[in-house]
Amino acid sequence: PEGMTLAEAAALPEVYATAWLNLFQLAALKPGQKVLLHAGASGVGSAAIQLCRAFGSPCWVSVGSAERLTYCESLGAQGGVLRGEEQLQALRDFAPFDVILDPVGGSYAALNLDLLAVDGRWVNIGLLGGRNAELDLALLLGKRIALIGSTLRNRDEQFKADLLRDLQQFVWPLFAEGRLKPQLQQAYALKDVEAAFAALASNQVNGKLVLVIDPTLV
Repeated sequence: PEGMTLAEAAALPEVYATAWLNLFQLAALKPGQKVLLHAGASGVGSAAIQLCRAFGSPCWVSVGSAERLTYCESLGAQGGVLRGEEQLQALRDFAPFDVILDPVGGSYAALNLDLLAVDGRWVNIGLLGGRNAELDLALLLGKRIALIGSTLRNRDEQFKADLLRDLQQFVWPLFAEGRLKPQLQQAYALKDVEAAFAALASNQVNGKLVLVIDPTLV
């Protein structure tokens, strides 16, 4: 997108492709429909919040700290809760949700089922909370919930090319208009790669980190 450094641009493709694919293509999100984003301060989460705001869908988040909740609200989230069994139950105050984007998996599965509206779509994109879950399938049937498993990395090249073409048409112009902003927390020189991974391991990163291989290009 115009007016952006190469480092800022490097933080865009994977997270916006993931958010666009899962919210707007697979879950068919429409303006006005309510969204719940688990891990809202992550790279995908921060992209998804901004896309929801830009296309008129109110969203809520679950996050790991009060600071991260404030960060998500600054991007456009309506509100949210901190991780923890008791806090997560407070999501019921904002439910029902039409779409849930979930990178957690097993440990959130039963809660997701309860929080979804009739005809809700639950898109699972990760297994941070484990691969196994026990579900009340009567609830799944009764609410007509669509449970969608989604990965992007192992899609074929044509699928990815078509997805990036959609982003170029519908999403990149919003950066030039100032309606979306790259969430680059910090750029690291390649020689500082260990520090970058240490920052990731701290679980305190909001948005994305970028490694700069050739500083003359930034």
